Formats: sequence, structure tokens, C-alpha cells
Amino acid sequence: MKIFSRLALLPVIALATACGEPGGDTRMQEQAIAGFYRQHLKTHSPGIPSTEELRQLQPYVSQALFTLLSRSSDVEARYHAAASEPVPPLVDGDLFTSLFEGATSFKVDSCDSETDHATCRVRFTHADGDGDDEKWEDKLLLVKENNQWRIDDIEFNGNGQSSQQEYL
Repeated sequence: MKIFSRLALLPVIALATACGEPGGDTRMQEQAIAGFYRQHLKTHSPGIPSTEELRQLQPYVSQALFTLLSRSSDVEARYHAAASEPVPPLVDGDLFTSLFEGATSFKVDSCDSETDHATCRVRFTHADGDGDDEKWEDKLLLVKENNQWRIDDIEFNGNGQSSQQEYL
């Protein structure tokens, strides 16, 4: 009789566990996004990341995105080296959020996953100190590489003011 009462508790335990913490994939996706944006907000560098900044972001981005960003960084360096006078950067403003000034904080709102792709909604805030905080949401597109979730692209939604979909 004891064994039947213990077996009857299994569905209850399973349900309680499922309602608690997010699943393994969701947690790993949130960790990848959090690591990426914590590092990005720490340096808060506008435009194309330098080689050093890319090295710090590499654990959080897909190989394809890392390659594109590395090539962009190389082009930026050659552009500045070839100029006889100071020139503006090729890309100005924050590269990884919708807002030119970038974010001062972020929160992962939700993630929808398939086997090796995920879309995560991230809420951002830019606090300017005057109480006029700018808030918006972007979508991060993740891929699973070598059993690790990595950022592969960003869909810039902003405040929904643009009629076009824009991606990194």
C-alpha cells in the first residue's frame, strides 16, 4: 500500500517541479543573453566592437556572428589606418540595441525554443538621470552550438515606431 501512495505522489512532484524554475534550455538562453549584455553594458562602447571587446563577447555569440563582427572590426581598423585625417566611425551609436544611446539595464522577458533555435524577448531601459527613462523591447535570435546557446542575431523592435523589421 505504501508503494501505491508514493507512486500517486509522482505526478504531483513532477508538476510542482515543472512550475518552479525555468527549464534547462531557457535558463541557458537567459544566461547567454545576460552574460552578453552585462559585458556590453560594462564597456558600453558605441559602434563596432574592438578586437578586445569581441574577445570578451565571443563566449555569448554564434561563430557566424563572431566572424561577421570580427570582419567588421578589421574593416573599421583599416579604414582609420588609411585615413590621413581623423574620420568618424563607420557605425555610430549602440550596435546591440534599438536605441542609439544604448541601454543602461535589461531583463529577459521570455524565450520560445525549438531544438536548436530560440527567440527571446528582452526589455531594455535607458535611464538618463532626468526621470525620462526610455523603455523598449528587442528580440534576440539564438542558436545552439556545441550544446551551448549563443546569440546569432538581434531583431530591433524598439518602441514599435518603425514599420520595417531591422536586424543586426
